[in-house]
Amino acid sequence: MRKTTIKRVLLPILFFMLTLPVIWAQIGETPHALVARVLFLDYATPQGQNLSDLPISNGLEVAYVRNINSFLNVAFPLHAGLANVPDYMNKRTVLGGDAVLHFQYFNEGARLVPYALIGGGLVTENFEDLGVEFPIGLGANLRVGADSYINAEASYRFSQADMRNHLKLGLGYWFTLKSSPKVSDMDGDGVPDEEDECPDIAGPANLLGCPDADGDGVVDKLDACPDMPGAVMGCPDGDGDGVADKDDKCPDEAGSLLNEGCPDIAKPADADGDGVPDETDACPNLAGPASSAGCPDSDGDGLTDNVDKCPNEAGPANMNGCPPKDSDGDGVLDNVDKCPDEAGPINMNGCPPRDSDADGVLDARDECPDTPGPINLAGCPDSDGDGVLDKDDPCPDQAGQIGGDGCPPKDSDNDGVLDGADACPNEAGPINLGGCPDSDGDGIADKDDQCPQQAGTSSTAGCPDADGDGIRDADDKCPSDFGLADFDGCPDTDGDGIPNSEDQCPLKAGSKETNGCPDTDGDGLTDDKDPCPEKAGPFNGCPDSDGDGLTDDKDHCPNSAGPLQNFGCPELEKEEKETLDLAAQAVQFETGKATLRVESYSILNKVAAILKRYPDYKLRIVGYTDNVGLAENNLRLSEERARSCYDYLVAQGIDPSRISYMGKGEADPIASNDTPQGREMNRRVEFELYTN
Repeated sequence: MRKTTIKRVLLPILFFMLTLPVIWAQIGETPHALVARVLFLDYATPQGQNLSDLPISNGLEVAYVRNINSFLNVAFPLHAGLANVPDYMNKRTVLGGDAVLHFQYFNEGARLVPYALIGGGLVTENFEDLGVEFPIGLGANLRVGADSYINAEASYRFSQADMRNHLKLGLGYWFTLKSSPKVSDMDGDGVPDEEDECPDIAGPANLLGCPDADGDGVVDKLDACPDMPGAVMGCPDGDGDGVADKDDKCPDEAGSLLNEGCPDIAKPADADGDGVPDETDACPNLAGPASSAGCPDSDGDGLTDNVDKCPNEAGPANMNGCPPKDSDGDGVLDNVDKCPDEAGPINMNGCPPRDSDADGVLDARDECPDTPGPINLAGCPDSDGDGVLDKDDPCPDQAGQIGGDGCPPKDSDNDGVLDGADACPNEAGPINLGGCPDSDGDGIADKDDQCPQQAGTSSTAGCPDADGDGIRDADDKCPSDFGLADFDGCPDTDGDGIPNSEDQCPLKAGSKETNGCPDTDGDGLTDDKDPCPEKAGPFNGCPDSDGDGLTDDKDHCPNSAGPLQNFGCPELEKEEKETLDLAAQAVQFETGKATLRVESYSILNKVAAILKRYPDYKLRIVGYTDNVGLAENNLRLSEERARSCYDYLVAQGIDPSRISYMGKGEADPIASNDTPQGREMNRRVEFELYTN
């Protein structure tokens, strides 16, 4: 009877607890919670009796909890159970309800929430007398989910009834009644509008819902170059100087932002600090304006001090910067006055009338005022009458040719070149060489020819240069081969600084240490003898990166150790080989389509795990179909299905360069296409691991 009564009470309560979260989900987020506990009732200890006489009994409790704030809850528990009390063993049905205050210590995000409790309630035994009890105790909630906790509670209950004080221990489940509100996602990109920075345009979640057309990680709305991937505000930066190519005036040379992407140019020297660089400053040690090439003009007359005869007095340029003066006051300025200290008429150039040599030419106009001469010769004599004044005539007593230097013409070596124009007046020579001889006929006069008996070139001072390298044969160690001066005329074909005569590899640049032969990896073994010319190694020039005893040039998996019989690659475990075999039939697609079915994900994840475990292996995916339908359709479908597997594995983080795929359609059946079972076996995708 008592058990039936308990069931009648508890079953509706439990049903209400199970359905209330569903009901509450329609209401929305609330400050409410439900709790269900298994009870352990101890009536022996508070009465000073042994638990062997009054064993712990059990019960069930459900409670509604209303949160007031982060420190206070109000709870309304209902409980039922069997009580072992003095004189009654498993014969007293206890039903009751309480009102309890929880004083909790709650921290957002904390996993453990402790609390103290105190309250009061009504209780009945066997539906007889109604009593009052006052619980006081401690409890704790351990978070196990976003809205759920494991609850433990212990209380001492003071009863008005005799011999009814007892301990109540409870362990159960606490569920906070919340529901997820409907999330708006206008652009359907999986990012809620309230979190979506671009709610009207679809974009990935990692970019807060905004699109990134060029895939450079900068969303289009912030990308200055949305159609070109780049690292500077989304724009490319070819020279890596932090200035986008579109703004970089030197896109192929790294520079600075302040210089618009161009290399900084060192500021030219300016010793006088006038802003005019020394290299263009006509007065580098005197400050002056740029308009006057850096030179000062103290008197401001337009002539700089360095050319101004009167730098502190302004004057015209035609007077060298000096002001006009007429010292003798004759009206002829000093700068044109031939007698600036003696007054004279303008027509006498400022000089007083005077004729010192009494030749009828006044001194002011007499170019030879102390020697008499005819008026037509400005007062200068011409003793030999050849038209050359004596003062200018090297042969004043011998008449020379008109227009000549005043001496009669001579050709001492009879080569047709007068001595006055003959560079070698005592040695006959052709006119085109200025009258000098050219013994070897190389067009270079003997006086300028370092090898006058051997024809040569002007670049070698008249000496022979058979190979035309600008080094005369006498000094050229390789006179028949065009070479360089640094190597005494010998060539360095590969330009490595070692002449061909000493270079063991004259057509390939190398170092002196390797006798001119290249050693790309720098391991001391030249490339022509090194099986691994681009990787340094101690094993005849090759490394063994994975230490498996097989050098990298022979190792198909140089970064993963493996046995020699497998070409240095690790061998797959038996289970892994079985996984690849199983995948051929386990990968399933929608009928007639290349869409993977969900049950295929598990086996494909295992294939991806194998590829990650063996990074040196590559994977070949081959799709097949049965012979039902058109062959060209089957070929296309088989390739699309292989491509679907490829795309899935790439999405799992596998490098696309390690995977290839193809479709073979109806080719290579592994069973008869005449039976449903055979056709099912032929519809497959094979996965083949291989190394280079």
